[in-house]
Amino acid sequence: MPKPVSLIRSFLLAATLLAPVAAPAQQVSKETMDEIQKALQAPIVPSHLALATDVLKASGMITMFQNAMPNVVGSLRVNVTRTRPELARDIEEALKVVEAEQGKISADGVSGAARFLAQRLNEAELKEINTFLTSPAGKKYVEALPAFMDLVVPYLEIWSQEAGGRMMNLFQQEMTKRGHKL
Repeated sequence: MPKPVSLIRSFLLAATLLAPVAAPAQQVSKETMDEIQKALQAPIVPSHLALATDVLKASGMITMFQNAMPNVVGSLRVNVTRTRPELARDIEEALKVVEAEQGKISADGVSGAARFLAQRLNEAELKEINTFLTSPAGKKYVEALPAFMDLVVPYLEIWSQEAGGRMMNLFQQEMTKRGHKL
């Protein structure tokens, strides 16, 4: 069974999900929104969509959606109760309704993601990927991903800074060779 997405990454995803509500100015570009809408409305054979969903499940990516929902509810609970403590009882009652819908909302997110995947991979490719992901080696790969991502994301940040510095130094050396001091 794949390990759940780390708590930090779940919070980041929850923050991303709340960002359009909290800060509408940080929304995605019109071109990206148009591409998303087009992908969500494109017809897809149900068996193809089901296979894409199976790949998302086997890859562990489905946990991003599942883990985001409780974090969104938790963020709402903390933020709204902090700003309106006198509404605590009503907030809790409203959040029970929200929590009851989180499974459906999560399923809608998975369905959308499955559509994006189904549009990029045909059924034969998805079957091959699913076969790998459900094999012992594939399961081990999926189990290793969260720990890998916890290290590779900060490593990429460090590496990109170092690579940028090295490239700048090389660039300056080459410009010096050409008689230009930067």
